[in-house]
Amino acid sequence: MKIKGERGYNRETQTSKNIAWYLPRPKPDYYKGGMPLYAEEWLVQLAEDILGKKDLDILNLFCGMNKYGLRVDVKAEVKPDILCDAHKISKHTDKKFDFILADPPYSTEESIELYGTPPLHYKKWTAECDKLLKKGGLLCVYHKYVMPNPDPTKYLVEKRVFIGNRTYHLPRVAIYFRKK
Repeated sequence: MKIKGERGYNRETQTSKNIAWYLPRPKPDYYKGGMPLYAEEWLVQLAEDILGKKDLDILNLFCGMNKYGLRVDVKAEVKPDILCDAHKISKHTDKKFDFILADPPYSTEESIELYGTPPLHYKKWTAECDKLLKKGGLLCVYHKYVMPNPDPTKYLVEKRVFIGNRTYHLPRVAIYFRKK
């Protein structure tokens, strides 16, 4: 039975905007709060597929032990290319990027307890990303929550990836926002 106004499972938002991955285990570095094995590589490959090009200019914000692109973190022990607060990244580079991969702490408590860093302000650090992202570029926010569009006047939701990696572990969500 068709309900008036029902969109149905086969609409674009269900078949092309949303995908799910199951990744096998943590990375061998066991960095607390790090992405699961293959996650970073797959997220970069998906960005290449969406943008239709290889060798992207990548900004890897809140990089932790990630390895792709220009790596930015506030913790010196992860040996980032740029050591700074995400709220001020545009003061440290004026380069424009095709793809920004952001894996921020998931809450103020985690910022303080896990990383010893100050609380994050989503609107503020995403506004910094906006200054560094090329038109048509992608901002990917990897989080345990479905994060809001940083600025619906400037960004469209391109893709949502739900990522699970082991039993009794919360799934993550990577949302790709395309700059208009």
